[in-house]
This record gives sequence, C-alpha cells and structure tokens, in this order.
Amino acid sequence: MSEKISRRNFLRTATLGAAAAGLLAGCGNSAASGSTAASTAAGTYTAGTYSATATGINTTTPVTVTMTFSADAITDVQIDVANETKGYGADIADEMVKKILDAQSSEVDGHSGATITSGAIKKAAESCINQAKGVAVAPTEASKAETVVPDGLTTEEVESSVVELGDITPDETKDFDVVVVGAGAAGVPAAGWAAELGGHVALLQKQSIVVSQGNCGSAIIKSKSTEAGKKMWVHMTNGLCDWRADTSLLNAYVENSEEALMWYLNRAGLTDQTEYGDGSLVDSVKDPSSLLHNDEKEIFAYMCTSQDLTGVWKDRMDTYDFGDEHCYFFAPWIGPKPKNVGDVLATVLENVQAKNSNLETFFNTPAVKLVHADGKVTGVIAKDESGKYIQFNASKGVILATGDYMNNEAMVKRWCPDVDGYDKKQYQKTGDGHIMAIDAGAKMENLGHTKMMHDFDSGLMYEEPFLYVNMEGKRFCNEDTGFVYMGNITKYLPRYNGANVDANHPDGSLGWYCQVYDSDYMSYANSPVPEQVMTKYIPGAVENPQGVFTNLIDTYKADTIEELAALLDVPADELQKTIDRYNELCDQGTDADFGKKSAYMHKIEKAPFWGVRKHIRVSSIDSGVNTNANGQALDADGKVIEGLYCVGNVGGVFYGGADYPFHQTGLSLGRCYTFGMLAAKHAMGQL
Repeated sequence: MSEKISRRNFLRTATLGAAAAGLLAGCGNSAASGSTAASTAAGTYTAGTYSATATGINTTTPVTVTMTFSADAITDVQIDVANETKGYGADIADEMVKKILDAQSSEVDGHSGATITSGAIKKAAESCINQAKGVAVAPTEASKAETVVPDGLTTEEVESSVVELGDITPDETKDFDVVVVGAGAAGVPAAGWAAELGGHVALLQKQSIVVSQGNCGSAIIKSKSTEAGKKMWVHMTNGLCDWRADTSLLNAYVENSEEALMWYLNRAGLTDQTEYGDGSLVDSVKDPSSLLHNDEKEIFAYMCTSQDLTGVWKDRMDTYDFGDEHCYFFAPWIGPKPKNVGDVLATVLENVQAKNSNLETFFNTPAVKLVHADGKVTGVIAKDESGKYIQFNASKGVILATGDYMNNEAMVKRWCPDVDGYDKKQYQKTGDGHIMAIDAGAKMENLGHTKMMHDFDSGLMYEEPFLYVNMEGKRFCNEDTGFVYMGNITKYLPRYNGANVDANHPDGSLGWYCQVYDSDYMSYANSPVPEQVMTKYIPGAVENPQGVFTNLIDTYKADTIEELAALLDVPADELQKTIDRYNELCDQGTDADFGKKSAYMHKIEKAPFWGVRKHIRVSSIDSGVNTNANGQALDADGKVIEGLYCVGNVGGVFYGGADYPFHQTGLSLGRCYTFGMLAAKHAMGQL
C-alpha cells in the first residue's frame, strides 16, 4: 500500500548507489518439494520451506529466494541470482545468504554497487518470512488492465513498460493540485518547486528510492555572462546538435538554469544562503561533505568545473569564437563514485518535505495511465505494491519525469536503433512517460533520437589518441576521435562476451575496445596521468579503492605484449602483429592506414606495457515528446495538451542531434533541474 515516506525511512532498507533503481517486486509462496508444513506449538514459524521471487536487474527473469524454517529459526537460505548482471547482482548471493542467516531477518544491509539485486533479495526474503508466519502475501502477478495500444505505438512497446491503457476502475481516489511522476533529477525539483509555491503535490515513484545517475548538473550563470555571449552559447549548442534543437528550449535553459541549480544546491545544504536571492550564488557553494549524510562524509568529494567562454573555445572536434563576449557556466560535481546526484536529490526531497507538509510521496507506486479527455489531462492512475489502483487527480497539471526508454527493447529498436546491442547503465527505464504522453495525444520527436554513450569508469586518459584495437586485437580507426563519439564507431566492431557484459546480452555486447600504450606515455600523452594515480584502476591493485566502481575498472600493466593480451582478453599474436604495423607507421612518420596526425603517432616498445579495456555503454537516451519552453506537451499540430508536462528525458526537442553534445559538463542534469522547475512554476501559475 502506498504511504507517505521520508528519506530516513526508505534508506533503512535501500542502499543509494550510482546504478540505483527500483524493486518492483512480486512476491509469491510455494513449498519446496519434499517439505512439510506441520505446525509447531508456540513457534514463531510454520516449519517448512518457502520460495518467493522479486524483480532485480533482469526484468524478465526474477531473483528467487528459497528459505527453510524450523519453528523458531531460519535454518537455510538459497538465492538464485544467475540471471543478474555479472559484476553487479550475480556475485552477491553468498554474501546475502550469510547476512540473512546471521540476522535471522530480511532487514539487512544491501551490497553497495548491487542495490537493485540486493533489494530484490530482501524483498523476496521478506515474503518467505511472511509466508512462514502465516501472513498474507500479495500474488506474484497482480491483475493488469487489458492491453490497449494507442496510435503511433506498438503492442510490444506498451507491454515492455508498466503502462496499462485498458479500462481501469480505481480502488481509491486522491485529489491534488499537481502530480509529479518520477522522483529523479527533473521530478524532485518539479515536486519541490510546486510545493513551495503552495500546491498540494503528490510525487509518485516506480522505485522504492529517489533515482538519478550522474555526478554533475550545470547552469549558465547569467550574472557573469553578456547578452550576446548567451546567444552565442545557444548558437554553438544548436550547431553541436546538428542544428535540430528547438532554440526556444535552449534559451529557456540559459535564462533559468542558474535559479534551478542554486535552488537544488540550497535545498541540499550546499550553499551558505538560506533562500535563493538576486545575483549569482556561485561563490556561496560549500563542500558537499556538509551534506546530511554525516555518517558518510568521507566518501564525498567536491570539485567545480567552471568556464568563462570567451575568445576562442575549442575541443578535439570543434572550435567557436566568442570574441570579447562572455558566457559563464558553472558545474559543481558530487561524488566520488559510487555516490552521485541521486544521493543529493534524496536530501533535497527530505529537506523540502520537512518544511512543506503539502508534498506527499508515494514510493513503489508506478503510474500506469493518464486520465484525459478532450485534449486535457486531469490526473493519473497509479498502482501500489498490493496491486490496488489509485487515481491521483491533478487540478493544475501532471508532470511526467519518468526518464528515458533505454530498457524498453522494442522502443530502442524503433526510435534509437543505434544503441541496440549495447549494455545500458540504467535499469527499469521503460519509456513509461513517453507511452502515457503519446496515449494522451503527444507527439514523439522526430527520428534521430539523441544518445549519450561513454565509459568514464574502466580507466583514465580516455581522450588520449593512443593505439586502439578491437577485441580481436586489430586496429580499427583513426584514434583522434572524440571519446564520446566512439559509440558510433564501435557499432561495427565484434561483440565481446567477457567480464561485465550485461545479462541481457548472453551472446556478448557491442562497445568494447582497448587502448594500448607503453611506459613512455608520460612524455607523449596530451594530459598524462602518473602511474600512481592509474593504479586504483587496475583490478586488485589497491585495497578498497575510492571513487571508482570496482567491478568496472579495467586497466592493466604487463611486462610483455603477450601478458598484456591475456589480461585484455585479446589474441596475443594479432595484438603483436597490430603493434608491429603501428610501430612501422610511426617510423615512417605518416599513418597510411587511418590518417592519424603524426603528432599522435608514438611507438609501443618500452616495457611495461599498458592497456585499458573500454566498455561503451548507454548513459541515457535524451529524446522525448515535443514540448514548449514551459515543459508543456504538444500534439501533432504543435498545440498544447492542457494539464500535461513532460520534463527531463521524457521531453524534447532540447538536443536533436544523433549524439549528446559534450561541450558543457553537466548539461543533461542541468536541463532536468531547469525544466522540472519551469513546469512546476507554469502549473502553479507563476510563468
């Protein structure tokens, strides 16, 4: 049953991590074969063996927990996580068995870095305990409304989401001014702003916790920028989006992102200001060790990327001349990994709720259908853990902030096929908001959806144009390519089926290649990193390395090429052949094979040798339904759908290009903060 829940309460049984996502767990009961269920007088349990399932990372094959009870104790626990992702949930069964047996309870700490799977294990274990106690347990599959497919979508797309578009008679009705669907980087600000503006607000979340990935959200600081400089930023950004962005949205970001970012930092306790005021508050930002995670201070670090775009701006791929004009952006970074913006947003929500009782939160309550008629949205129907349908009426508007559709395979194949075959960084992002909006008359933005793909986790110096080889040991491109565009090139490389491949790709996934360089790299790298810094990216080299996902680091050092090849899992003979050819081209001073600049051609000959196995994954798909600068959804004729807002990755067209523009650190999250705020202000009549 849905409940109003504070961050302190829901953090008791959920660990916040960079890959945090929900526990849409279904619980069932069954006796194991050969077990008996004879009652024991005065016992806590009915002795026997019970099983339950819960949805983990793999949404098609659930986690299964089987527990055996005596009259007074849990005597055995078996956990099946074979179909969870390697390096995440698939490796934690033994650890969780011990914790449950030692505690004689499902109320145990999860595994940091495997939040989804450990949460599913605890959920299923709780069901087993309830069964043994004779407590009624919800059925594994709650009833669902008949599948209805709106124009513009397919049956497979709808059925791969949590959306239910058939006739639904709600079991309960609640009335609010604003209903926000999704507690992430756009939804938490939207709910917080609407509540602070006096609205009675419901925040619905499919998962059991606040969920957002990433470590940085940025803003344009108006008080330090010139008017022409801001317009130059819009022009530059549109160019990086293949000139397909809706510049009214870019301008809305420029004019409002400072206020949105500072509101977020303030509510997180990261500024010295009690309220947002006039002018820039950049200089008032504090180190995030002052956050309310007092027991976790040591794992937070702080740095700011700030840049005054003036004169000639350039990166590896593009150059833009701002002349004497100024456009200042500010990008405070939260971390180190695995902590991320999701942790801070949980603090924001807790702090806003502490001062605004008019904001109610409903976790484990996915929205399944918008309530709409005659081009107007008036509410949303959601479904709680017991399967009960609750209609949340919204007199001022529904704000959809449910994230992207990367885990809806049918939607990926249709709307962004470039990312099909790649592993995904998020889970349970099934396009729910997109589908509900389209059902209400919204139009999906044109094909050519924007993707964000990179790998900042396996090793450092990812932009260095060292020798690149595929997983067959062969060179495949001019390495002087922006790292964030390597997803496009790796579409044509062989799949790899080794460590860290997602469980949804049993035959291997795309996006794998290796960087290779020698011990002279400090003399020729553009931004060399000393060996002692790289060491924590070598598996097992550092005990309890900080600021990394230990299951994703993939950097190696070896005395011979043959040894390096074995560590990278590429054929040694082919790698040696490739290096011999590369060294020959370096001696010639020209790259006749791929045309790389001679300045980047450096022989690989001095031991020890280095290699980084790169794993390009999908961070987000940043395209949604057409919206205006207020975040209002638009129909096929460009007309506003009254009462419906789509923000974050449910909304568009903020980008428009095939690839996310990486010219400004934190633009993606900054966009989410900004349009969550704008939608709330508009719904509350403040725009």
